[in-house]
Amino acid sequence: MKIRMDGRKKKLCFLATGIALALIIGNTAVKSFRGTPVQTAAASYEAVEDRYTEEGTITAGGEYRLVSEASGPVKEVKVRENDGVKAGDILFTVDDRDLLQEKSLCESALAGYQAKLEQSRIGQVMTSSPQEYLDSIRAEVSAKEADYQAAKTLIDASQSLYSAGSISRVEWEKDRASYEYASLAWEQAKSRYEESRRFLESLKAGGIDETTINGRFYDSVEEQLRAQIKSQETTMEQLDDKLKKCVVTADRDGIITSLPVKDMSYIQAGETAVTISGRGKIQAESDVLTSIAPYLTPGDKVTVILQLRNQDQMYGGTISQVYDYAAKGTSALGMDEYRVHVKIDMDENTELEGKEGYGANIRFTLYQGEHKLVIPSSAVFQLDDQNYVFVIKNGKAEKLLVEVEYKTSSQAVIKEGLAEGQKVIDHVDSEEIYEGAKVYAGS
Repeated sequence: MKIRMDGRKKKLCFLATGIALALIIGNTAVKSFRGTPVQTAAASYEAVEDRYTEEGTITAGGEYRLVSEASGPVKEVKVRENDGVKAGDILFTVDDRDLLQEKSLCESALAGYQAKLEQSRIGQVMTSSPQEYLDSIRAEVSAKEADYQAAKTLIDASQSLYSAGSISRVEWEKDRASYEYASLAWEQAKSRYEESRRFLESLKAGGIDETTINGRFYDSVEEQLRAQIKSQETTMEQLDDKLKKCVVTADRDGIITSLPVKDMSYIQAGETAVTISGRGKIQAESDVLTSIAPYLTPGDKVTVILQLRNQDQMYGGTISQVYDYAAKGTSALGMDEYRVHVKIDMDENTELEGKEGYGANIRFTLYQGEHKLVIPSSAVFQLDDQNYVFVIKNGKAEKLLVEVEYKTSSQAVIKEGLAEGQKVIDHVDSEEIYEGAKVYAGS
C-alpha cells in the first residue's frame, strides 16, 4: 500500500528539515568562530593536606629482627647466641676498607679541586690571557697522562704478582690506590681543559671585547671548580654515613636468640643479621612504596589506627627511621614492587602494652600547608620535565610556565607563575586543547 503525502505536508516536512540543518550549521559555525568551549578554574589560597595510609605492625618485646643497613664482608661478630645486650652495644662490624679507600680518593680529589681553584686565581694574575692559562692546563693534562700510564704499568705488574702469590694484598691495594688516583687526576684535568676551551671559544664567537672575555672566562672556570668542590663534599658526607652503618649496634635491651650473621662471610643491606628477644620500647613498623619514602623524614608525626573493641582507636607516634634501601616484593596484582621499611616510636600509652604483633593502619602526612595557592591537578601538564598550565589570551590557549611545589590527586600547589584569581584551563588532556587553539570559557 502506498502512502501519499499532500503538498502541505511535504512543505512542512521540508521546512522542519531545513530548520534542523540550519541549527546544526549555525552551531558548527559558532563553534568554528569562537573555538572549543573549555572549563576554567581560578587559582585560590586554601589549606592543603595530603595523607597516605599503609598497613603496619605493632612491635614491642617478643622477637625483633635486626637487619643490616650496610653491604660488605662481615668483619667481626662481637656477640654470641644467648648473650644479653643493652641498647647501643656493638653486635657486629662490616669491613669498611673499600669505603675508606673511596673516601681517601674523594679526599684527594677534593684537595685537588681546592688547589686548582687557588691555581686558577693565581693564573689570572700570572697570565696575560685565557689562552695562556689554557696552555698551562694542557701541559698539566700531559703530565697527568704520563703519571696515569706509569701507574697503569705498575698495577698490571702488581696484579700478576698478587695472583701468583708473590706480593701481599696490602702491597696490591697500595698500587691499586695509586692507579685509581692517577686515573681520576687525569680525567679531571682533561675535563677541565675541554670545558674551559669550549667556553672560551663560545665567548669569542659572541663578538665581545677581550676585557669582557677575560672576565667571563675566569668567572666560569672558578664556578666549575666550586661546583666540583661542592659535589665532592656531598660525596664525603654520604661516605661518612655509610661508614657509620658498618658498625651495627643493638637498638634495644634483650637477649640474642638467633645470630644468622655469624655464618655469613658477606652480608647484603636488608638481610636479617640478629634476632633479639626481650621487651623494649613500643614501636610500629611498616613498608611503604618507594614513591612515598622521599616524603617521610625522621621526626614526622604519624597516626596509628588499631581496631579494638570493634572500633578504631587512634594513637600518636613519631618516625624514628626511614631505611635508605628498598626491598623487592609483589603487589596484590602480582606485579613487582619495591618498598622501604619505616620505624615509628609510639607515644607512651599503657593501652598498647601487650599488643605486639597487632596489625594496624598507619597514616602518614606527606604534605601540609595552611595558606597555599592551588589549582586543580588536572589543569597542569608536563613538557620537557617542566610544569605548564593553559590560560586564555585573545581567545586562544596560551602555555604558561609554573613551578609546582606539591601535587595531590586533586590539587596542585603553585609556588610561582600564577596569581590569586588568575584563571587556567582545566582538564587539559583533551586533544582540542593545545598551544594556539581557539577556545572560550564555556558554562
